[in-house]
Amino acid sequence: MKYSDAVFKVPRIILTAAIPVMLVANSQSLVAVAKEPSGKKAPTISATPTRGLNPAGNVITVSGRNFDQSVGIYVAFCVTPSAGQQPSPCGGGVNIGGASAASVWISSNPPPYGSSLATPYSTGGRFKVRVAVSALIGSVDCRKVSCAVVTRADHTRPGDRRFDTALPVSFLAQ
Repeated sequence: MKYSDAVFKVPRIILTAAIPVMLVANSQSLVAVAKEPSGKKAPTISATPTRGLNPAGNVITVSGRNFDQSVGIYVAFCVTPSAGQQPSPCGGGVNIGGASAASVWISSNPPPYGSSLATPYSTGGRFKVRVAVSALIGSVDCRKVSCAVVTRADHTRPGDRRFDTALPVSFLAQ
């Protein structure tokens, strides 16, 4: 690597360390966009339905695009995280066993133990999965606390916040 290459890579790393998320709304769904440096397409998710859900339980269809296919992610239902923080608590937790409908593992190159558990990306870093949600995540009531469908890097990169997105979800009051 040339000295000039090293100088230009440092600011890029700093810029991608904390990724703000923008929300874009329309009448049917919300879209979460992770902000990327210019020249890259940012990872985005959309989901439907997201508003006025039955507190007892629902299944939301979540679609994503522009994700880095070399990095596995989780799509999960969690308490809305603060910027730069890992989402927690989440329904389904870290779903490396593939048993929870509230958390889906997306990876085109999982470790050997995950080859039958992870859902591979489609072309363009795309995915479409179904995530189960309800008003309660353990003892947390999502009618009183902000909760969201989120993406985050999987357990092989737990501190990597570059793939974090969050789409708020609301429930009917009971």
